[in-house]
Amino acid sequence: MINLIHLDKTNELPKVKDLYFEAFPKYERVPFWLLMYKSKKKNCDLYAIYDESEYIGFLYLTYYKDIVYVFYLAIDPSQQSKGYGSMVLQHLEEIYQDKRLLLNIEKVDRAADNYEQRFKRKQFYEKNGFLNTNFEIEDKNIVYEILYLGEDVYEFEYHALFKSYYGRILSLIY
Repeated sequence: MINLIHLDKTNELPKVKDLYFEAFPKYERVPFWLLMYKSKKKNCDLYAIYDESEYIGFLYLTYYKDIVYVFYLAIDPSQQSKGYGSMVLQHLEEIYQDKRLLLNIEKVDRAADNYEQRFKRKQFYEKNGFLNTNFEIEDKNIVYEILYLGEDVYEFEYHALFKSYYGRILSLIY
């Protein structure tokens, strides 16, 4: 059974930090100190993910109105291909059944060096019920597809979510 434990209530900080740097390329990472700082606020949560009592990964969420944005989700390499990613998404769908889930992935582009990885990632999310919004975002020369579960999510809401997350000053930087 999937359990989400707020990181400040576990001793998994070193594992989460290592997995964060391993799982996400530099251009997709915000400073880890910012994740930690924001997770102490009311609109973000940084969780260690467990199967019963066994650590399997981490999850970072931010909230805006009725949107739950999956900022980061990573399963430890030793636990991958065991269905945990799908279990976590199903768990989120149960917890936030009255909310819209939102995330982004690198656009599936045949010309990309990691085309196969992008394709498999999109298949994974589609298998778990996620749909494409009707907009894409470009950040640092990378185009992202925005996927959602639940009611439609609009581009202005996506931008409002990030403005809310970063605040006025940091949103100019990020």
